Amino acid sequence: METKVKSSHLDKAFAALGSAKRRGMIETLSYRPASVSQLADEFNLSLPAMHKHIRLLEKAQLIERRKAGRTNFVALDRQSLASAQQWIGQFYTEWGDNRETLENYIASLK
Repeated sequence: METKVKSSHLDKAFAALGSAKRRGMIETLSYRPASVSQLADEFNLSLPAMHKHIRLLEKAQLIERRKAGRTNFVALDRQSLASAQQWIGQFYTEWGDNRETLENYIASLK
């Protein structure tokens, strides 16, 4: 069973990943760090709107931000993203074909 801290982290991570724009930002940051301005331009967002997305991703610990001079740079926190992937991965052995799984379940009831 997962701890409350881990559950809270996963809740924040999955909530942050619920937005297509934020998933796109994660994808972009998986290739390279970027400045907040670069991301805003790439996703056609104003800086205030981009900062809202950045704050959500930071709270979910999916990215980290560093300041160099007057420029904010963000990068993917790969370890934090790995914990969400690990949680999903624990069900991999149970997956398989949905139809097969349902058929097996129904057969076991007979």
